[in-house]
Amino acid sequence: MKHWIRRYLLAGLIVCGLLGFSTVSFAGKWEEKAAIPKMGAISGGAWWLGAEAVNGKIYAFGGQDDLQPAGKLVHVYDPEKDVWTRIKKWQRGRFRLGSALIRGKIYAVGGTEDNFQAVPFLDEYDPKTDTWTPKADMPTPRMMTAIAVVGGKIYVIGGADSFYFPSAAVEVYDPITDTWEKKADMPNPRWGSGAFAARGKIYVCGGATDQSHQKYTDLTEEYDTKTDTWKKRADMPVAYYDMAVSFVNSGKAYAIGGRTFGGNDRDGRLSDGWRYHWTIFEYDVEKNKWSRLKDQMPTGRASLASTVLDGKIYAIAGHVGIAGITQVYIPNGWPFPKAFAVSPQGKLATQWGSIKRSR
Repeated sequence: MKHWIRRYLLAGLIVCGLLGFSTVSFAGKWEEKAAIPKMGAISGGAWWLGAEAVNGKIYAFGGQDDLQPAGKLVHVYDPEKDVWTRIKKWQRGRFRLGSALIRGKIYAVGGTEDNFQAVPFLDEYDPKTDTWTPKADMPTPRMMTAIAVVGGKIYVIGGADSFYFPSAAVEVYDPITDTWEKKADMPNPRWGSGAFAARGKIYVCGGATDQSHQKYTDLTEEYDTKTDTWKKRADMPVAYYDMAVSFVNSGKAYAIGGRTFGGNDRDGRLSDGWRYHWTIFEYDVEKNKWSRLKDQMPTGRASLASTVLDGKIYAIAGHVGIAGITQVYIPNGWPFPKAFAVSPQGKLATQWGSIKRSR
């Protein structure tokens, strides 16, 4: 009898969390947040903007709503107050840019000012002083690149040359020396891909494969930053582009939104011939497996920005004709640990790499 009593007490302690085990776990779900104030003259929204989370706040910058000049507005979001606030303008504002975060500073990479000509510009933003500083130009002007941070350096992968011709270029920026270094070209040039970093490797998925905007791939490729080599990984469930990809410390990445021309109606809403995706695809790094989730995004859209704060994925603005909507995805299993065990036995706890994709 005492044996059974002890067993029930033990079970009760575990349920109550008194033995140090977290019992808080959520199935994936979405939450609606405050929209960004008017960013452009038409829709009040923006597409192909940049967004980064730093010091508990989210900064959204650049973007476009089909008017000139390209977006110079910058907004900061306070998740505790659920409020967006406009701050000082970015004088070299542009869209179809990429962004990255290193040591508390935000970097805006490449993009375009007129929708056709790619630019090589790199700008550094310091949230503490609210100032933008031009840095060394990227050797190959590009827009709609895939971007990831590994070892304190920014890897700018693929993207499009002017007039949307896919680029194979891979270039790495060192913010300490303010210099660029060329790396091995990507095997399959494309733009509008998603990207994230984990364990010193970069994963690039999907993307447009020519200048027509109507040919895309489901390809996932892994780039090893130590050996400067590429390796094919599992294909995505759908060939498409213009998605946002974010990684969380569960060891999984999430591809959200995106678009195809025509496409399957299970993937998203149709507008002017384009299918704007509400899909969420989950990639398990350890298993090398993509899965379609049921937790579809409430508002199908493409060319959105995403960033991770406190393990939650913020999906910000996007195309087409919608206001600067902000929706937050809480992946299954949240909250996540600060570090993730990457060995099969779970013996090696390693801080996962920063993730970023082009905006």
